[in-house]
Amino acid sequence: MSVSKNFIKYCFVFSLALMISLWIPALVQANIYYVATDGNNNNLGTETAPWASVDKAADTMEAGDTVYVKQGTYSGFAVHTAGTSFDNMVSYLAYPGDTPVIDGQIYFATGASYNRIDGFKNIGDKSINMEASNADHNIISNCKIIGDGNGSGGGIAYSGIGNIFEGNEICYGGHGLHPGGGAVDGTIIKDNIIHDLIGHGIAAVGGKNEKAIGNIVYNCSKGTSVGGTGIFFGTGQPENVRVEGNIVWGNETAEIQVEGTNAKIIHNTAVTTNGSVYRTYYILGSNLMAKNNIGYRTGVGEQVVLLPKDAITDYNCWFNPEEPKCISRYYDSMTLPQYQTYGQGTHSISQDPKFVNLAGNDFHLQPDSPCIGAGENGVDMGAYGYRGYRPPSEEQKVLNRPNPFRAGKEETLIEYNLNQPSNVTITIYDLVGQEVWHKSYEAGENGGREDNSVPWDGRNLSGRVVANGGYICRIWVQRENKYMLRKIAVVK
Repeated sequence: MSVSKNFIKYCFVFSLALMISLWIPALVQANIYYVATDGNNNNLGTETAPWASVDKAADTMEAGDTVYVKQGTYSGFAVHTAGTSFDNMVSYLAYPGDTPVIDGQIYFATGASYNRIDGFKNIGDKSINMEASNADHNIISNCKIIGDGNGSGGGIAYSGIGNIFEGNEICYGGHGLHPGGGAVDGTIIKDNIIHDLIGHGIAAVGGKNEKAIGNIVYNCSKGTSVGGTGIFFGTGQPENVRVEGNIVWGNETAEIQVEGTNAKIIHNTAVTTNGSVYRTYYILGSNLMAKNNIGYRTGVGEQVVLLPKDAITDYNCWFNPEEPKCISRYYDSMTLPQYQTYGQGTHSISQDPKFVNLAGNDFHLQPDSPCIGAGENGVDMGAYGYRGYRPPSEEQKVLNRPNPFRAGKEETLIEYNLNQPSNVTITIYDLVGQEVWHKSYEAGENGGREDNSVPWDGRNLSGRVVANGGYICRIWVQRENKYMLRKIAVVK
């Protein structure tokens, strides 16, 4: 009997120890480190004793860790550690309010997945290189990437699965965003401003399930013989491409070119007034759909659109004031080019879209524009009719100061602007999606005014101080039917 009891006790203790060992990793707090120009790599990497190089952080961090890089200029660095999910990334972040400069290449090694690079400025003849195999599910956001003006560097080369490029400015280099290395699948290119490049703005070749949404792309390949398109999904038969809500103008070879199968080209505004662009839209392949787009072109020669004859196209506006009877051009595999008055589909039009300021590149629609309400289901045609779309230049920002902040010891002020007073709900989540804190505000009171500054002391709804780490602040604006987001960091 005693042996049996001891055995049972032993099994219980062993099981408990095993369970505790499995729980410990989940209970360990992620580390937050700091880099500053007056730091030292022999320091501990704290805010009061920072490191001197980003490379030191890259060599030290593990999944879930974050480094904040303060103002100054630093050498390029290699990213070689992997996170485990979007909720447990390795994060390289500009210190709040700072824009640190990386003078050199940011290189992703093989297997460097679930990393985030946010808020940096990258200059010179280098760029961000993500061509290594299995560099998947990384996020490059809010960075300014500047080439040397001669076509060298100044872009992002990528490969892999599920990488996200959001809110960046890329200019004065070769190609803006271009794939290389292995297979590309599920890339999201969203809300970037890409301009004044020698080559293509967005050049996605042969991938699948890629999306270009809400980008502004202009002046690519201007004055060069290289040839560059604003947005290019072609060569190698890309699959399931989605090009939506983009504003593209003044590019040398074409504004938007999409080939392959199952592509959707929706709610874009593409404009050329220089007369030298080969085509404004070029759409060629199988099972394609083009709806709610605006294409505007001056000059004779190739027309606004080149489409396969069996493409599903409707609710588009194709307009050329110099050649009004030859707006759309389409091919099939059996015939020579055929012409029609305007884009395929009974609801398409060929009328001046009446931009607010064509010469000034303001492609909002005037109140009497024929494109207003003329899209499918009564929406406006073009990029500004895209549901929920705000071009990057008009993006409403959410800030919080200080960030990071010491929960329970100080408040952080969540600052944001509204177009008009509205009922608002602010909810803060942890990185696994659990609600931590929320509060609602009526239109007209602080929180629901045009300009708002709402405090949070870092406590949850039970009044307990939250743990160190990252949190997501989501602001629901009822009147505008949209969310605004901000990542908040807590330290102690």
